[in-house]
Amino acid sequence: MTNSAVSAGTATALPALIVLGLDDGGKAHASWFGEDETDVAERAAGMMGLAALRASTDELRDLAGKLPQGRVFASGKAFVPFVKAATFDKIATHLPSTYKWPIRAAKPAAEKLKPGKKASSTGTQESGPKRPEPSRPTDWAKIEVGSLVLATEGAYQGWFEAQVVRISPDGVYSLRWRDWLDVPVFTRKLIHIALLHPEHTD
Repeated sequence: MTNSAVSAGTATALPALIVLGLDDGGKAHASWFGEDETDVAERAAGMMGLAALRASTDELRDLAGKLPQGRVFASGKAFVPFVKAATFDKIATHLPSTYKWPIRAAKPAAEKLKPGKKASSTGTQESGPKRPEPSRPTDWAKIEVGSLVLATEGAYQGWFEAQVVRISPDGVYSLRWRDWLDVPVFTRKLIHIALLHPEHTD
């Protein structure tokens, strides 16, 4: 993952910029970036329809310290993980009262089709085969290609949904983040994978 990053930051980097916003499902996302990443992170925020806020006060720096560190990739987009709504709301109050969220870049027409639909020759949507929902195993032995599990980038980075795309004979799992398809496939051993709670819902 870090091989594709424009800048991966360092363990000693201090929060200088907070990028935050809501995804299409209304879930809160936020992360912080170091001083050497502020320019590319601000551009990424604009591209993704997110807000960029300088961590210019002690309160904002304290709030930034509760967030995972973000990443900016060569594609120009950023890795901005999910965060607790309460933390997001506290940060959002520091945005100017006149602030307007950036407009998200329009998706290609093909991406606007709803799941399970396909375009007809007239441009309308027709019913088509639905993609099967990924399995959410509750037992380690039931993890297979296509299963949805949890993985993390490291300590204090949080755990996020990832889909298994390959399992090697020696027990190495190739995964892809469910919500960050621009990020390359990465590998984890079984001891570094977690299972979703049986009652977990999106």
